[in-house]
Amino acid sequence: MATTIAGALGVVLAIVDIVLRGHISVRPALLILTGLVLVANGALRFASIRRSRRDSPRADESTRIPKLPLVQRITPMHVLVVLAVLEIAINRVAVPMLGPAEGDPPAWHTALDYAGLFLFYFTGVLVVLVIAVRVVTKLAARPNIRDTIAHGLAAIATLIAAAPLIVSVPATMSLVLELTFALAVVAVIASAFGKDSDLGIQFGLPVVAVPLLIHTGNVLGAHFLWPENTFDGPTAAIAHAGVIALCIGALVSPYCFAPRPFARSVTRPMPVVLAMGLAAAGAIAARAAYPAVAKAAAFAIGVEMSQAQADPRLALYLLGLATLAWTLTSCAIATSEARRQVGLGLACVLLGGYGFRWPHHYLLPLLGLMLVADAARRVREEELANTPISSATPPIHDAAWAVYIGSVAQGLRRVLTDVHTLTTRGEGGLVSSVLVGEADGLPVRTRIERVDGCVLALDVVLGREIDEQRSASLTLWAIPLRTHGANPPGPPATPLFKSGDVSFDERFKTRGSALALQRLFDGDLRERATTCLDGWLAYWEHDGMRYRVYPGKGAPLDHPMPLSDLALGRASGDGERLVTVIELLVALAKRGVKVAPSPATSFEDLPL
Repeated sequence: MATTIAGALGVVLAIVDIVLRGHISVRPALLILTGLVLVANGALRFASIRRSRRDSPRADESTRIPKLPLVQRITPMHVLVVLAVLEIAINRVAVPMLGPAEGDPPAWHTALDYAGLFLFYFTGVLVVLVIAVRVVTKLAARPNIRDTIAHGLAAIATLIAAAPLIVSVPATMSLVLELTFALAVVAVIASAFGKDSDLGIQFGLPVVAVPLLIHTGNVLGAHFLWPENTFDGPTAAIAHAGVIALCIGALVSPYCFAPRPFARSVTRPMPVVLAMGLAAAGAIAARAAYPAVAKAAAFAIGVEMSQAQADPRLALYLLGLATLAWTLTSCAIATSEARRQVGLGLACVLLGGYGFRWPHHYLLPLLGLMLVADAARRVREEELANTPISSATPPIHDAAWAVYIGSVAQGLRRVLTDVHTLTTRGEGGLVSSVLVGEADGLPVRTRIERVDGCVLALDVVLGREIDEQRSASLTLWAIPLRTHGANPPGPPATPLFKSGDVSFDERFKTRGSALALQRLFDGDLRERATTCLDGWLAYWEHDGMRYRVYPGKGAPLDHPMPLSDLALGRASGDGERLVTVIELLVALAKRGVKVAPSPATSFEDLPL
C-alpha cells in the first residue's frame, strides 16, 4: 500500500512539474515511469494477497501454515538490493567505461545509458520509500527516546537527500545534508546499544560508521578550514584515511556480524569458496588489466586508486573485499531472520559506496545501519532458538531424584489438593517427572524433563494447556545475567512495554497487554516474582498460564531446583524452592485464569 501511494504521488508531482515548466524533460519522464512501476507493483501485490486469502484453508481445516511461493517471499529490501547492484553495474560502471572516447555514441550505448538513468531514479525512489515505511512503522509503535530521535533524524536526512530527485537544490544544501546525515548515523548507532543487543554488533556498528563520519568531517573541513587549498591540503589524506577505515571495517566484519556460534560458521564451505573465488578473480583481473580495474573501482564504490601503477594497498583492498564477501554470504545463508537482515544492512552500506554524489549514496548506508541496529535486538534470541537445546546441568542419580520429587510433592500438598506424581521414560534417555494437583478447582501440572539424568527444563501449566506457539495475552521474559547465556524465547506477544516498577522492569522484559499485567500482579506479587522467577511466563486471558525455565540456559543452575547438591547426593529432600515458585504461580493464576466447570484431572488426560 505504501509503495502504491508513493508511486501515485510521484506521478502527480512529475505531471505538476511538466505543467509548470511547459515542456517534458528526462527527469519527470523517469519519475513518471518509476511511479507507474511502483503502482503496478502495489496492484499486483494487493491482488496476490486477496487471492491467497480466498484460497487459504480455514483454521478448522488445517493447522499447518503453508510455505509461501518464492515470489511472495520477496520483500522491497530484496528488490532494492538487486536494483542497487544493477545500478552500479550499468549506470556507474558500464556507461562511463564503454562510451566512445570521441564522436556520437552508438544506439546500444544510448539505450544502456537510459536504462542506467532509470535504475538511478528507481533505486533512489525505492530507498526513500523503504526508509519512510520503516520510520512510520517504528514511530507508530511508540519506541524509546533513543529510537525516536534516531528515526526522526533519519527521516529528516532522507527528505533532504531525496530533494534532488524532484527539484534542483542550491549548493548550500549539501552541507545541510552532510551534517544531518552524520547526526542520523550517530543516533542510529546509539539506538543499537542495550543489554538485550548483540555484543558483536554493538562493537561492529561504530567501526562501520567511522568511514561515513570521516567523509562528513572531510567535507565540513574543506568548506570551513581549508577552502583555498582543497586539492593540495589534507582533503586527499583524510579521504585515504576513510578508505583505510573501510578496509578495517571489512576485515573485522566476520568477528562482529557473522552468525553465531562463530565456530560453526567458519566451517561452512560455501562462504569460504565464494570469498576465495572473489579474491582470486580480483587478483587475476588486476594483474591482466589494472587500469581498467582501478577505474571501475572509482566509478563503482568511489575508492580512488593510483592508475599509473599498481596501488600499494591493492592487497589490502582485495583481502577486505574477500572478508566482507565471506561475512555477507554467511549472513545470507543463516537460519536466523535477524542475522539475514544484518547481511542485508551490510550489503546496503557496501552498495552505497564511498563516492557520496547522489541521494542513494547517502540513503543506502543510512538504511543499512538502521537494519543492522534493528536486528541487534533480536538476533541473539533467534539464534538461540535455532540452536538445539542441550542440558547444561550435571547428571542426578535416579534414587536421589526420586527422593527429591517426593519432597516436592509433600510440600505441594499445602498448596494443592489431590497431588499425584508420575514418572515416564521415553526414547533417547528422556525421563519426565510429572506432578498434578488442583488449587480450588484450578488444575496445575508440573513437568520436569531429564535427559540421561540431567535436568533439561521445568514446565508448569495452570488451567488449560495451550500451545506455546500461539500468541499470548502477556509474556514475561526474565533478563538473565550474561554469564547465564540467553533466555530461550517464549510465546509471542506484542507490544513491548514497561510496567513502571523499576525493579520489575530491570528483571523482566514484558510484552502484550498492560491491563493483563495489572490484573495478575499487585505490588507484593511483583516483588515475589522479581525474587523467584526465571525463564519465561506466558498468560492467555482467562484460559491458562504457562511457566518454563531451562536451568543453566538463561537461568541459574540451582534455582528453583538445587541441581548441584542433588548431583552430589546432597539436599535430596529440599524441595522448598520449587514449591515456593509453584505457590507464586498459583497465586497469579487465581487472579486471571477461569476455573473450568469440570476441573477433574487424571493421568489419562495428560499429554505424556
